[in-house]
Amino acid sequence: MSPASPHRTEQTEIERKYDVHESAGVPDLVGVGGDAAEALVVDGVGHDDPVELAATYWDTVDHTLLGARTTLRRREGGGDAGWHLKLPPSAGTTGRREVHWPLGDPGEPVPDALRRLVEARLRGRPVHPVLRLETTRTVTRLLDGSDRELAELADDVVRASNPDTGVLRTWREWEVELAPGVDGDEGERLLDAVAERLEAAGASLSSSKSKLARGLGSELAVPAASGDGTGGAASTVVPAPATPAPKKKSAAAFVASAASGLRDELLAVDAAVRDGRPDAVHRLRTTTRRLRALLTVWDGVLDPGLAAAVVAGARHVGHVSGAARDVEVARGRVATRASSAPEGFVAAQVTGRIDARLGERLDEAVGDVRRLLDSGAWFDLLDAVDALVAAPATGEHATDPAADLSAARLRAERKRTRRAVRAGLAAVDATDRAGAVDALPVLHDARKAARRLRYALEADRARSGSGRGRARRAEAVQDALGEHRDALAAVRSMREVATLANRSGEDAFGYGVLATLESARADDALRRFRRAAADL
Repeated sequence: MSPASPHRTEQTEIERKYDVHESAGVPDLVGVGGDAAEALVVDGVGHDDPVELAATYWDTVDHTLLGARTTLRRREGGGDAGWHLKLPPSAGTTGRREVHWPLGDPGEPVPDALRRLVEARLRGRPVHPVLRLETTRTVTRLLDGSDRELAELADDVVRASNPDTGVLRTWREWEVELAPGVDGDEGERLLDAVAERLEAAGASLSSSKSKLARGLGSELAVPAASGDGTGGAASTVVPAPATPAPKKKSAAAFVASAASGLRDELLAVDAAVRDGRPDAVHRLRTTTRRLRALLTVWDGVLDPGLAAAVVAGARHVGHVSGAARDVEVARGRVATRASSAPEGFVAAQVTGRIDARLGERLDEAVGDVRRLLDSGAWFDLLDAVDALVAAPATGEHATDPAADLSAARLRAERKRTRRAVRAGLAAVDATDRAGAVDALPVLHDARKAARRLRYALEADRARSGSGRGRARRAEAVQDALGEHRDALAAVRSMREVATLANRSGEDAFGYGVLATLESARADDALRRFRRAAADL
């Protein structure tokens, strides 16, 4: 996948908005922030001339992006003209991510580079202009003693027009945004200090989350959750009346919360995969596997039909993304094994041919992942997860205490995993050499069982705070068998490429060296498996 375009720029936006009467004057802000030791202090201000801005906001007919705390606009005028995509804060952060793209011509559609960042929300649905804002902005820049900009106060007189209804609205607001590099606790303290001065001048914290929400006003769509497969999932739009929350400490509350977190990770990883971010395909595969493990181990808690649909969809996504990830791993092993070979044993032509072959396969596999993320199957999975999280918990164990049900389910998973691991050890013992074909399916089952146990323990740890050691021991089994599988897959790839090279008259000695090294890795992985199995 292609990396992010050099035309795209990003920043983190930390701001506060205030409602203010049209007759209010911007107060003197010199000296703000000087009460606490080592606090940022406004020692001077700079005043810019008023500028006229025009912004057209794009969204679906039912305001899917706005419901997801996301705005997409095309702004003309001022120093930051262009397309702006504002995304909600990531977990553990306060600032919004803001992505910019060059303005382009007025008739051009939404840039693909921005659309793909929110496709998991839009799910193939069209966007169109939903609001036009014309703003007269006067900026006051807040400076420290060395004239470094700490923040800016934008005094905005806003005129909003809805192209669908023709409704016009006007208001005035103040917006305080920290300058790049001003953040953390000192940034929050500065914002608090500025807030006191503004509120003393008659301002109040804005009742609207954004200019778009305020401009739409009563025209803001509040659709019901869609069950017609059109992508109108409840979580991506302004929410309908909420389903009563499950009882605290119930199994339903625990599983729904865990599923919601994994849903959010799917939405984030969608953009990362489309953007070609490192390790994004691995995150996609891992997240879908964790979701399957959660709903399989704690089956009978959430809505059974929706849970089954999510498990089936996640299995398909895991299969497609897993194929791409396997090739990524195999390609990375080539250079590693070659560097461990005796000097001169593996020619550059050997590693080059293997890398080229695996590169072709990776391109094909990544193409499959791209097509998957634009398919109805992917959007259906996201819809199903949204519906599962939002729907009433109707499973027969929904009201069970989470602690009691989790303890029982995890005991059953540990027994299941130990049986699978014992079968794997027996299969290895029954073969003449490591990696004999007869043992591979049984070892595969053992690896999957250890992985599911690990994911279940890690999910429950968020609730109970315990199980870390057991999860690590399960991971050790998973990792050992995963290394065994990857090493044998690498041997097969090297044999395949060696055959092609031999037909071209090349010396196949280097391929044999690499295959031998990988076979040794497989043997070592089985020894690690035995040790990890004993500790499980």
